[in-house]
Amino acid sequence: MTLPPLAGLASYHQAAHVGFDVEANVQRFWRYAWFEKRLMDLAMYWLASTPEWEAKEALGLHAHLDALHVAALRERVSEMRNPAPRMDVSPDEAIDRFFEELLTAKDTLEKIVAVYDVLRPALLEAYRAHYANSNPVADYPTRYMLRHLIVDHEEIDEWGQQAVQAIVATPEDRARAQAWQEHLTQYLLAAGGIAGLDEKPAELPEPRSTGTFSPDYYPRRDERFAMRWNFTNPQRQVSLNEAVPLDERTLALMCRRIVEMDVPEYMTRIIAESQNEPWEYYVEMTRQLWDEVRHAMLGTIYFESRGVDWKKQIAIHPGMAIRLHSLGVHEAHNVLYAIEQNLMPANQGKRLEYEISRNANDPLAAFIQDYDWADEVLHVHIGRKWLLPKLDMKPQEAVKRGWELRATTADVLTDLERNGEQKNWWPELVRDVLGRETAVTSFDLTRL
Repeated sequence: MTLPPLAGLASYHQAAHVGFDVEANVQRFWRYAWFEKRLMDLAMYWLASTPEWEAKEALGLHAHLDALHVAALRERVSEMRNPAPRMDVSPDEAIDRFFEELLTAKDTLEKIVAVYDVLRPALLEAYRAHYANSNPVADYPTRYMLRHLIVDHEEIDEWGQQAVQAIVATPEDRARAQAWQEHLTQYLLAAGGIAGLDEKPAELPEPRSTGTFSPDYYPRRDERFAMRWNFTNPQRQVSLNEAVPLDERTLALMCRRIVEMDVPEYMTRIIAESQNEPWEYYVEMTRQLWDEVRHAMLGTIYFESRGVDWKKQIAIHPGMAIRLHSLGVHEAHNVLYAIEQNLMPANQGKRLEYEISRNANDPLAAFIQDYDWADEVLHVHIGRKWLLPKLDMKPQEAVKRGWELRATTADVLTDLERNGEQKNWWPELVRDVLGRETAVTSFDLTRL
């Protein structure tokens, strides 16, 4: 009896293939990590200001995956070279010129085409080629890493191609998308492509970029969101009102989940403007950002399952993001920290929210609240780990300061209220979803 050799990784003939050596790996990984890092940056710059909800969802997930990919690439380099080369600097000025052009994207069409029809497909192709040319035994750790990166990017690419088809809808769109794709492809080729080995064009198109890029973090919703300028916020008081039936309190909790998109909309600036942090910071902060996106997604899943037109019937506005953008980065993070800490007490926090939905005999809502609670426990630790050392405060002092800072932003939305009717939308939602009148007899419509 002859057992298969080499742990089933390859035949002896295949394993005798001389693949990339260590130095070739390191040089490519440096480039790959920089492309992934800059993709994460793009998501931080674009998530809030891109009005389409579905784009926000994808950018939140893909940013966290990019951060994880950078961490994996950095770790692999550190295993192969000691001391490891610097991974926090650009490996090629031509890559930076490519991103300067990419950042001139004018609208969602150009953003989607740039990332999902130019850059990410090229990155996926480079990973596949690298995997194919890596020795399956000598370089097994690289193959293991790349296999997981490829799986992530294949899933991203599936979404991206569907997004391109959806947003490039007219002949005019197609002409504009093709011109933009060709423009960026030339600049990517000028950097030698992802691996730096592609033939470079003799000439480049006239650059669009004319100066320093300034990110736009202002949160936006598209026209499908009928009450995007209605800053009334009845759902929190309803969910905490013990005189209200459990099914109505649960409905309020699901509304609270769906509006959580405003958290990643202000977290993007916190992350993007926090320079020179350990890479673990970006991994954990983008994880929290993605969790908050996911909570909003869970809210949409709940209302979709009940046939509710949530874009029209719920005031899904970016009010808190707008307010916190008026603060400095550490101040905004301090407010987030205070909010997260406030979610832990059992009498008003995540345990209570879970028990409300469970006692309402609503399995989907209870399932959502169970995972929401689990995520928030992690977020509390992330805040303690990364913010408290910067504040040099005791935890309770930081919580107190966070609520004080939040209060200073109370009037930020005043001028924006004229953009939409400030009405109490809750009674109508209860009638439509629960088939009865709300049990709430009076409302405090103080915004947020």
